[in-house]
Amino acid sequence: MSPDQIFALIAALIGEPDPEAFADLKAGGQDAAYPVTITPCARPVAPTEIDGKTVICGLVEVPYDHGDPDGRKIDIAFNLYKAHSLSPEPDPVIYLHGGPGDGTVSRVGRTIGFFEHLRARRDIIAIDERGVDSSAPDMDCYATLGDHLAPVVEMGADVAAAVLEQDLIKSCLAELDAKGIDYSLINTEQNAKDVPAVMSALGYDSYNIYGISYGTKLTMEILRQDPPGIRSAIIDGNAPPWLPLYSMIWQAHSEPIRASLEPCERDPVCNAAYPDIIDRTFQLFETLDAEPVDGAQGPIDVNVLYEILNYRVNIHGDYSAMTPYIPLMVTQLEQGDPTIADQWAAGEIPPKATNASAETVRTAALAAGLADAEMAQVDAMLAAAEHIRLAEGTVTRSAQLLETDLDADTRGTDVAQVFDARLAAAIKDLPELTDRLDAGRDYLALRFEEPSADALVTLADTHFPAETASALTRLARQLSPSDLARVFDLIRVDNQATVDTVEGAFQTYLYACQEDFSDGWNSMEKFMELMRAEGSWGPVLQDGMAQGVVSFHAACENFPKHPREDWTSVGTTDVPVLSMNGELDTQTAVSWGALAVQDFANAKLVVVPESGHGTIRFSQCAKDITAAYMEDPAGDLDTSCVEDLRLPVMLPDGTLHPLPY
Repeated sequence: MSPDQIFALIAALIGEPDPEAFADLKAGGQDAAYPVTITPCARPVAPTEIDGKTVICGLVEVPYDHGDPDGRKIDIAFNLYKAHSLSPEPDPVIYLHGGPGDGTVSRVGRTIGFFEHLRARRDIIAIDERGVDSSAPDMDCYATLGDHLAPVVEMGADVAAAVLEQDLIKSCLAELDAKGIDYSLINTEQNAKDVPAVMSALGYDSYNIYGISYGTKLTMEILRQDPPGIRSAIIDGNAPPWLPLYSMIWQAHSEPIRASLEPCERDPVCNAAYPDIIDRTFQLFETLDAEPVDGAQGPIDVNVLYEILNYRVNIHGDYSAMTPYIPLMVTQLEQGDPTIADQWAAGEIPPKATNASAETVRTAALAAGLADAEMAQVDAMLAAAEHIRLAEGTVTRSAQLLETDLDADTRGTDVAQVFDARLAAAIKDLPELTDRLDAGRDYLALRFEEPSADALVTLADTHFPAETASALTRLARQLSPSDLARVFDLIRVDNQATVDTVEGAFQTYLYACQEDFSDGWNSMEKFMELMRAEGSWGPVLQDGMAQGVVSFHAACENFPKHPREDWTSVGTTDVPVLSMNGELDTQTAVSWGALAVQDFANAKLVVVPESGHGTIRFSQCAKDITAAYMEDPAGDLDTSCVEDLRLPVMLPDGTLHPLPY
């Protein structure tokens, strides 16, 4: 940050709220049909944002069933990030997240981090889609989680997770039925109607859409419904509903291998060094299953090879530049040679990107023969660089601490945090697992209780020894109304880790199982049929792929099916659409990007090498392309930067050979 930015940040943090900032939203929004309620943004917000000034958060009330606008309502949670420009464009960007069991509103800083490149000239809006996270307060199955708390806590250990999953799903559906919740309306059709309602409530007549993963499927449904006001759309990591995606997910694991090796087969030099490298790579899985190669850190078997190739990217945005070494590694393993695989296991390849230390730079400067006066300038520059690095870190940490302290002062949280910490410690100190689980279940149940000291006292008297219960009771009785409210806020935060263990998957099931598994559109039979017909994977990996999805398919048998008219018909639109896909994407196959826009009249397609699911998380090139597209969706789009992302291949003699894009 520059000094001016630091001064502005401090002034904003300690200053009085600007009554004019977001005045229309604070007054209830711009559309009486969809009222807006402003709520505090989830912390941490600083140092990049200031609640109520650079970002505002809240809820938009929309019909639970858009076919019955006067009936029951549901709140859609949103974050609105102001554009950096003093004269922004009138059409913002709304981000539609993936999952759909993967909300975004609670992660204020992380979410906007993906879209800062679009924020220079446009507001950015993020929502939690209906039935998900902050837009799903009634969808949490807390009684079910309480009854299944022991196996939930043990998930990841040696338990029958598939059986547990079935029990959880059945119990949760029964709990929702008992609440009178019509979860058939947690679907993409209603979700798509929420988006223009939210944009109208926030006061935008025209807007752009950026969908990632399930968000691309939602975007395609919005385009099918064709509401007014959509200027353009970007779909990144495509999941078109007109493909039986849950019967094709194996393709998202075979295509990254093919996409990485096809440039080698097209190149005469590489093809001569590694003939038929694609078929040989897939065959190697079968070979290693029968005869693993002895490696320095253990057998190199089918699982090790799968890990090397499949996890060059992951859903968290991590990336490993292993692609150049694959043909040579395959050739070596065919011959029983573990050299490249051992170097991968030891972390020696791919080489780690490192920033040159000050000492390295100084040594290089001395080696270049610089004079004493010139070396003095180098030393001064290095000292200044280190000072800047330390100062930037200090500003960031200090801003976060200042925001935390101001937030604590506002809420009066000191006593609340003390009580919450002592309560958590008391549960942890219970000697028997069953006692800890019983206390944890009742603690979990407090999430939806009205804040009261009596509820806390009851919890203490029920589960803890007399001395501990008495101490907690005395502290609970000292809590002011604001302290109590904060304690229950903290309980909700504390419980979220347990909830997240199962909630995300259940939210995905709500959508997928009801609408994508209707009429046999997805099934295990179709999964096996399509995988065998495509022919990339041999018998060993076919069995492995099937084992990886069988519990998901089985879980969907518990859900009632709600087939949708035209859901699987190929969509059309005249709206400008940019389809982005990463070659290494293991969630949505790279070929699905072209199939998503096959009948779109004004579509552009970009495939990004060495990128995974959601290309803007992996590539500055992808960010630059999407920013340029957003400025002029109908104009020519320069995508030449993707050509520079194609990595070379290592030849048998250890030299690197460039490959064509």
